[in-house]
Amino acid sequence: MKYHKNEAKEAARDILKGVWTAMPYSWDSNDEFDETANRANMEHIISGLQIDGHYCSGNIAEFWSMPDEERMHAHEVMLDQTSGRIPLIAGCHHQSVKQATALARHAGDIGYDFAIVLTPYVAARDDDCVFAFYEYICDRVDIGIVLFNVPQVCHPIEPGLAKRLAALPNICAYKQANPGPAATHSIMQAVGNDLVMSVADEAPWITSITQLGINWLLNYNPHLYQVPGWLPLKDYTEAAVAGDINRATEIACSLQPLRDLHAKWIMGYWRAGRMPLSEMKAWQEIIGMHGGPVRPPVLEMTEEARAELQADLKATGIVDRSNDD
Repeated sequence: MKYHKNEAKEAARDILKGVWTAMPYSWDSNDEFDETANRANMEHIISGLQIDGHYCSGNIAEFWSMPDEERMHAHEVMLDQTSGRIPLIAGCHHQSVKQATALARHAGDIGYDFAIVLTPYVAARDDDCVFAFYEYICDRVDIGIVLFNVPQVCHPIEPGLAKRLAALPNICAYKQANPGPAATHSIMQAVGNDLVMSVADEAPWITSITQLGINWLLNYNPHLYQVPGWLPLKDYTEAAVAGDINRATEIACSLQPLRDLHAKWIMGYWRAGRMPLSEMKAWQEIIGMHGGPVRPPVLEMTEEARAELQADLKATGIVDRSNDD
């Protein structure tokens, strides 16, 4: 471990900042973890996109399709590829509290900076159940734990519960999937400086920096909206942090065509009840990354849809920029 359990909150304040991403995993033709492709994607975001940190095995990585052994192997491979160049969070989501604990312990043992654990979405139906789940894990691991609030599918971690959980020594951060700024602000008021907050989406990122004082973005937009040599999200983040709001706003506005495509191809399907992971992987392939197939119950997109997505992305200019790399 890089720190003691009672140092997790301080470690989080030091490490969890800047622009972080999360990526789908690539599977090979035998439906196994594609080590070569996943290493290449990790190298792409580190060397090409200059990402500040990465979250492995999230929802978009199809963690729920992976046996625990495969997930642990993925964590080992991704950690090895970083070679200490960026900090990492391991997705340790599981319906079984024992398995979530085992995944978090493994992450700490091999050198991950933090583990993130999603509230279980079957048995945890009230605040006390959710608290008991996290308390069990925290009692048994030293690694800092990031809470993951996804009120669309899980019991919400609202201000009162967040404050209770923040009293546990290694609960150190909060990943917000509720897009409403008011929800994030209410959590911040409840927990003070005890938890580092991440915003749910790229679109309100400038507002989060300048008005809420949040300095950590963690989601999948950064690697979809940028290519090597063209890093508008990184550029406008640096401008906003430096106080140059006019320049930050000007750069951020240039991303609107990509935000519109995100609304069409990613969030549109998500709101309709289907996980758009095939669309996300196709987007990656079109801009020069690895993608590949998805695992059921996620559905593959049609060739017609892929051609439409490619045309949409080309119209924004990002495809030509990726070819210039």
